[in-house]
Amino acid sequence: MPLASEDPLTYLPRKPLQEYAKGSEIYDLRHANEHLYVVIRGLVKVSNADHNGYQTIGRIVATEGLFGESCLIGAVGRSEWAVALDHTALMSWSSAEVVQHIEREPRLGVALSQFLIRQCLKMEDRIESMAVHKTPERIMLALLQLAADFGVPTADDQVRVVALTHHTIAEFVGTSREIVTFQLNRLRRAGLIRYSRQYLDINVDAMERQLREKSARIPMRTEGPARGAAG
Repeated sequence: MPLASEDPLTYLPRKPLQEYAKGSEIYDLRHANEHLYVVIRGLVKVSNADHNGYQTIGRIVATEGLFGESCLIGAVGRSEWAVALDHTALMSWSSAEVVQHIEREPRLGVALSQFLIRQCLKMEDRIESMAVHKTPERIMLALLQLAADFGVPTADDQVRVVALTHHTIAEFVGTSREIVTFQLNRLRRAGLIRYSRQYLDINVDAMERQLREKSARIPMRTEGPARGAAG
C-alpha cells in the first residue's frame, strides 16, 4: 500500500512574516542558505549554478510552496540563490529548528522526504525535456509545469498563472527572450494561451493533445493544494 502524501506545512509552526521587495535577494551564492522557507504571498525564483558557472532557474515557487531545502543538505546550498519576483512575504525556519521539529514529530521528516523526491522527479523531467525536445515543445512543457505548480482553474476551463516576464520564462526554459516571445505569440494565435500583463491563461488539455501529436512525453502532473476558480 503506497504511503499517503504528507504536507510539511501541517507540522511546521507559524513564524513572523518576512517581507521582500521585488528583485530582492533572499539568499545568494556568497553564503550557504541556512533556512527552509514557505511563500505566504508572491513569487520566488530559485536558481542554480554548476561548477562551470552556468546558471539556470531551478523552479518558480508560489503561495504555499517550499524552497531553501538546500539548508538540510549542507554545502550543496552554496550553488543556489533565491530572488523575489514581486513583493513577497515568507516564513522561515532554521535548519536546526527543522531538525528539532522532526525529532518531536517524525511525520515532518516523512513529509520533507516526499517533498524532496517530488522536486527531484520534476527536475529530472526538465533535464529530459532540455535534452530531448526542441524549443517549441520545451516551452509548452514548461507552461504545463507552471500550470500544475501554481495554476488556478478559470470558469472557461483554462488554467491561469500569474504573468511572468518573457525573460523569466526564457531563463526557466533555457533559451532566449526573443524565442520565448515568438513562441508565445504562436501559441496565442493557435488558441492555446492568452495573456496580459497580469496573467497567462493556458488551455492545458489542448496543449497536451498537441504535444502528444508531436510524440512528446508529458510528465505526470504535480499535486498541489486545492484551488478555486479564478475570478
